[in-house]
Amino acid sequence: MGGAEGGAKGDAAWGGSPAGGRPMERRLGLLSIPLALAVFFVDTFTDIESAIAVLYVLVLLLAATALSRRGILRVAAGCALLAVLSFFLSHWQDMDLSSVLRCGVSLAAILITGALLVRDHESRALLLRANAALARSEKRHRGMFEQARISLWEQDFTAVTAALDALRARGVTDLAAHAQADPGWARGMGALIRTTNVNDATVELLGAAGRPAVLGPLDRYLPAEDPAMLQVLLALWEKRDRFEGRAQLIAADGRTLTVLLGISFPDDCVGFDQVVVGVVDITQRERTQEALLAAQAELARAARAATLGALSASIAHELNQPLGAIVLNAQACLRWLRRDQPDIETAAKAADRIVRDGRRAADIVQRTRGMLVKDTHCDETIDMAQLVTEVALLLERELSGAGAALFTDFAPAPPVRGSRVGLQQVLVNLVTNGLHAMAEADSPRRELTVAIGSLEGGAQVRVAVRDRGRGIDEASHARLFDPFFTTRPDGMGMGLAICRSTVESCGGTLTAHNHADGGAVFEFTIPAALPPSTEAPAERLAAARED
Repeated sequence: MGGAEGGAKGDAAWGGSPAGGRPMERRLGLLSIPLALAVFFVDTFTDIESAIAVLYVLVLLLAATALSRRGILRVAAGCALLAVLSFFLSHWQDMDLSSVLRCGVSLAAILITGALLVRDHESRALLLRANAALARSEKRHRGMFEQARISLWEQDFTAVTAALDALRARGVTDLAAHAQADPGWARGMGALIRTTNVNDATVELLGAAGRPAVLGPLDRYLPAEDPAMLQVLLALWEKRDRFEGRAQLIAADGRTLTVLLGISFPDDCVGFDQVVVGVVDITQRERTQEALLAAQAELARAARAATLGALSASIAHELNQPLGAIVLNAQACLRWLRRDQPDIETAAKAADRIVRDGRRAADIVQRTRGMLVKDTHCDETIDMAQLVTEVALLLERELSGAGAALFTDFAPAPPVRGSRVGLQQVLVNLVTNGLHAMAEADSPRRELTVAIGSLEGGAQVRVAVRDRGRGIDEASHARLFDPFFTTRPDGMGMGLAICRSTVESCGGTLTAHNHADGGAVFEFTIPAALPPSTEAPAERLAAARED
């Protein structure tokens, strides 16, 4: 206990600086004592006509290495007192202006040096505290990185950013178009991304032998047709501060993993050598969801088949009686007309009954059709651009699973009047058909484009969905919208027929044609929603009567 107290007192004598415990700095501090005595002796007892007291600056510089702020102030004050004392002892009898000026210069040098040393000491202490805090923060974050149960990667993006800067220098402005022109470019950029560190969760996720096996170029773990790499490059190109999205990775054993990526990019250009990437494995969740969706789709297909069978039986039952009556009346009409003396009046009555039964059959068909579309209320005001965006979000999983991207081309267009649910289902059906068409054609560019524009001066709104499949062959074009016609072995042939019925019930039209650059285009037009002041007088009168 006494030794500790003695050490503390010794440190206090040197101003309580932690640096006083360092042997070299303590020796330099002790050296300042004999130096101060030597300067005092020379300044006091020699006849040298010079500002010898300025050498006290050396005393301050040596002592400052082992002193605290208070200790530096004390030594500066002590040196100033020694300089003043030496001045009075040596010039008390022959004091002149020259000696006074030399003393003033010495005191100024001592005080200025002391002030600068105090400021330097404070800056040094602040820097030491900042470095200590930085070291603690680095240790804490390194511990979080190592112990996190989600996969964390440290990656070097400097080569990628340099390549993107080179593209800008060459005049490239549309990175997506550049990637489309060179399909292998995005994967080549993945080879420029180098993994510099990973945590244990990443090693476990990839099934690697150890961390060294994971480090290096990233392209080893990228599948051939995953669009996520291009999306990351677009985020870098647009100078976004983060990227979040779905991607796929290839594990060490060849398994394909579906993951969620979270990347935070630095604000400046010097931090791209340590970009942290968070990866969450959702493979099992995706498989469970796909199995659930497949079961739901099969159940819905079975339900549609059962409903269609019941509907067919109902229609057959309903139409059987009028059709049978038509046949009987037609036979009777023929008999009356084939007599030797045709009974025209009776035959005409039979023909009238045929017309009546034919109209009855038509009424049954119309009533059945009305039952099928009775939920279509075309009285909602819809922003088609917003509806397309919602459909893109709904089909995000399907687009990612098919390795496809959906692009939009929205021109200014007014809102439309129609059924929101019905038109949403039309878009879902057309986009899904486009995905199937590109998958069957094994298209290298799996891109869908949804374009919106106005026609006839804004009276009509046009929506076109284009795929990059084989297109529509001539044999199928004429029957494309016929019920029960399909080119897929697992299709029922009702999707496009229902789409056309839905669009037509809202006053629009649905057509299809092949694009000049390949693929099919399904296009429908819907009347624009008229402002209240332009409604037809009959509609306003009907509304007034309802009120």
